[in-house]
Amino acid sequence: MERMKGFITLMRVRYTAQVVCIVVLLSLKSGGVSSQSMFAIASFLFLSIALFCVDDAYDHIGDLIIHPKRPIPREIFTVNQVYLIGAILFCFGTLSVLSLMTHQIILYFIAAVLGFSVVILKLSSIWKATLTASMIFILFPFSTDIHLKTLLFGLMVSLPHFAGSISKDFIHWAGDEKIGLEHPKEWLRYLASFTFFINSLIILTPIILNIVPWSYFPMSLPTIVSCLVLGKKTLNKEYQKVYIWGGIGMISSLLFISINI
Repeated sequence: MERMKGFITLMRVRYTAQVVCIVVLLSLKSGGVSSQSMFAIASFLFLSIALFCVDDAYDHIGDLIIHPKRPIPREIFTVNQVYLIGAILFCFGTLSVLSLMTHQIILYFIAAVLGFSVVILKLSSIWKATLTASMIFILFPFSTDIHLKTLLFGLMVSLPHFAGSISKDFIHWAGDEKIGLEHPKEWLRYLASFTFFINSLIILTPIILNIVPWSYFPMSLPTIVSCLVLGKKTLNKEYQKVYIWGGIGMISSLLFISINI
């Protein structure tokens, strides 16, 4: 039972759910309930969990300070066991994606390279945020037809992940310092705040371009408000609040995107 709970913790359910929900909503909207949709969903489910496993194993020294309740600091799993779990899950994800179209296979491996680069390489905060946002953006052309609306929706979901990644680095810098990462520069706080603010305007772009009905506006309003609040919280160094408002913005954005895609 303890190991089962530990594995659930390794999955990072909240973050994995964000990635998988995007693929689920877009794949089912585009291709309906089909084997292709199921393989698409499975591929990123396994990849996401694999990335978090490798992240936990690689970052276990920092987690002793920042996340002492995670499975490795609590000695539920060893570092090598978590690496092995991650490798097996990545293989499952790869097997799943090989049943899909060529462009989906390519995008999957690009996302995997971006994800593992974020986890393993000692990147600066801005590069880590850029690669994280790029991985989220890839989920959109991977899961559905590529057109202007898809790209705009991908942008308005990936930009908060860019800003959120920077904000998270300010929270975790004490643990990151243990594995050789530098404290994020102070100017990045302003960049993250600006990104949240500008995204609240980008959300209105589909209305301006007349590619969505006017009913889009009230549906998108909670996301717009959350972006404005996130920008203010980040500017005021209230980084812990980013998790709460980020979750609200993500859920509301997935709802209005699924209806308007």
